[in-house]
Amino acid sequence: MKFIYNAIFACFLSHTLIAQSWQVNSPNAKIRATIQRIDLDGTLKYNVEYLENNQTQTIIETSNLGISRIDQSFNNNLTFESITTATIDENYTMSIGKQLQLINNANEITLNFHNSNNSKFQVIFRAYNDGIALRYRFSETSNNTYHVTEDKTTFQIPVNNSKTWIQGYDNFRPVYEKLYENGINLNQAINQFNGLAFPALFQTPNAWVLLTEADLDENFFASHLSSYFGNGTFSVTAPSPDDGNSYAAYASSTLPWTMPWRVIMIGKQLNNVVESNLVSHVSKASQIVNTTWIQPGISTWSWWSDLGSPTNFAKQKTFIDLAAELNLPYSLIDANWNQMGNGGDINALITYANSKNVKLWLWYNSGGPSNDQSEQPRDLMHIQSARRQEFARIHALGIKGVKIDYFQSDKQELMKLYIDILKDAADYELMVNFHGNVIPKGWSRTYPNLVAMEAVKGAEAYIFDGNFLPNAPRHHTILPFTRNVIGPMDYTPTIIGWKRRVEHLTTDVHEIALLNTFESGVTHLVDRVESYLGVPNDTTQLPLPNLAKSIISNLPTAWDETLLVEGFPGTHVIMARRKGENWYISGINGENQVRNVSLPLSFIATGDYTKQLLSDGATPREILTSEANYQVQASNTISLNMQPYGGFVMVLKRAACQTTHNLTSQITNNIKYESSETIQATNIITSTANVTYDAAKSILLTAGFQTQQGAIFKAYIDGCGNQ
Repeated sequence: MKFIYNAIFACFLSHTLIAQSWQVNSPNAKIRATIQRIDLDGTLKYNVEYLENNQTQTIIETSNLGISRIDQSFNNNLTFESITTATIDENYTMSIGKQLQLINNANEITLNFHNSNNSKFQVIFRAYNDGIALRYRFSETSNNTYHVTEDKTTFQIPVNNSKTWIQGYDNFRPVYEKLYENGINLNQAINQFNGLAFPALFQTPNAWVLLTEADLDENFFASHLSSYFGNGTFSVTAPSPDDGNSYAAYASSTLPWTMPWRVIMIGKQLNNVVESNLVSHVSKASQIVNTTWIQPGISTWSWWSDLGSPTNFAKQKTFIDLAAELNLPYSLIDANWNQMGNGGDINALITYANSKNVKLWLWYNSGGPSNDQSEQPRDLMHIQSARRQEFARIHALGIKGVKIDYFQSDKQELMKLYIDILKDAADYELMVNFHGNVIPKGWSRTYPNLVAMEAVKGAEAYIFDGNFLPNAPRHHTILPFTRNVIGPMDYTPTIIGWKRRVEHLTTDVHEIALLNTFESGVTHLVDRVESYLGVPNDTTQLPLPNLAKSIISNLPTAWDETLLVEGFPGTHVIMARRKGENWYISGINGENQVRNVSLPLSFIATGDYTKQLLSDGATPREILTSEANYQVQASNTISLNMQPYGGFVMVLKRAACQTTHNLTSQITNNIKYESSETIQATNIITSTANVTYDAAKSILLTAGFQTQQGAIFKAYIDGCGNQ
């Protein structure tokens, strides 16, 4: 990261000081945050604007800044001292997510103040091309412990003609598993007495806005939004004293002390928000040097289809067999596996899984005083010595990941527990999936072994919440615009098959499409083995079509590129994700009516592909399949129909031997392409050069090889095609 100090500083003076004002602009100069100190009472305000076509459009109206400690306030009587600015310019790599290679580019401003007690206080703003982030810092040094009781930050959203998609907050056990309010007008109150949760999506007259927080560490609590009364004001608030079963509601730390980022994603179009990586950008860099052992993938999982199955060795074997049959890397063994019987214990199951080349994940109860759940193993996670001993033990057994559940609090002590678990798990090369947990806070960048988090009303709600079934299709189409924007989401999709565990309105194709529509580093297949493989001699329970099984078997869970092609929260979503040169496109319909789709392919490189397609049949359980060679042109569109609550899945696999590269006389050593490619000669090859293809074949170009300048050299390559 390099810092360039080029202050953007405007101080407006007249005969007497009325106000001081500072601005920071995004790199493309379209988003601007303005911070003001009001002379009347020394308070701080800010607003955010969008600059386009010589017009200034309000995104966040004048809002409050400030924070309170038990010992003193930093909300008023603030005096400006100095300003520094920086340019953030870095490249970094993620292990999971919607885009693995990222560029972090922003302008930053740090404003230094002191209060009436002469205590130091910093306000930091960053401006990105897709949003604004702000945070506070106490910059002095002290070994004394200080306590923050209240964050005074507000977000003043324009009320007129604005809507929100937002979920209520649970004070006692905040697990972020409520349904989202669907496009409520901001001129009315939202009847959620415990407050509202991050992330919150807004459609305003001038832009789409998503609010959340990021880079939360062990020195602060997880914040949420207070109740809303129809005036456009959304206030940051601390956990309730009722949160969990213990712990203080305030945050504590020595100094210096940096607060989390408050993040405001901004986009003229919905895709600008959905595709944003702002939560990762503002989070700390990876603390794990070697990440090669972090390997995302799809897992089988028995618990949803049979709650008692983790204690049954024979039943667990069938899900390991399913993983092997579908060539999946993982199987998750859920709660109470330490009580396993019926033919073997967990050690025997690990041995069996190894024989099938399937690696296991194990479930744990987080334990501790905030937790009142009895499922086992319990009380191995909240005490470090016990946790590290257990991690060392299961690492030696070849376990690849841990699912840790029931955190049940947003207070600071639990934030420290999350982070301590991630650090210790990394020491023993264990991936982590949190459940019953807080929403993502950017930790998957800082600790890349965090590959999945729940914090969503997922498929288990079919079992425990009778109100979920009629709302699930719409819920599916809201999540990609809200919860899944900020980090991995372990929804546990794919309820399919006739003899299924529960009733559902969505088609089987819709359910398979969720594997691609939702993003999580590890994705769990939720249904029974028979739903995927069928039942022998039972024509009512047929296996998935071979093409559907092939698509599931080969579906990535971490991406080089993600695009929102089309959609609107509450109606439908079409998501396109790229891995290498292959594209995985899925659509889901959240409405009880046919939706006709005209899918543009302008974002896909021109060339030859194999097109694999799953689409809705005449009944919700019918899956239509097709596979054919297909040539993509920039002007192409594909017409599709999604049935009521239906969907589609399309895979476009790049054919080999297409991309043209130039070979010149400067070549002196071997050339290796990422994919098999056409060779275009522009000069004489003066030295021998091997051209290696992904088909594990090669052409030897000997010295003196020559064609007419600009001509294309073609050769027959076994296993690669006629090129």
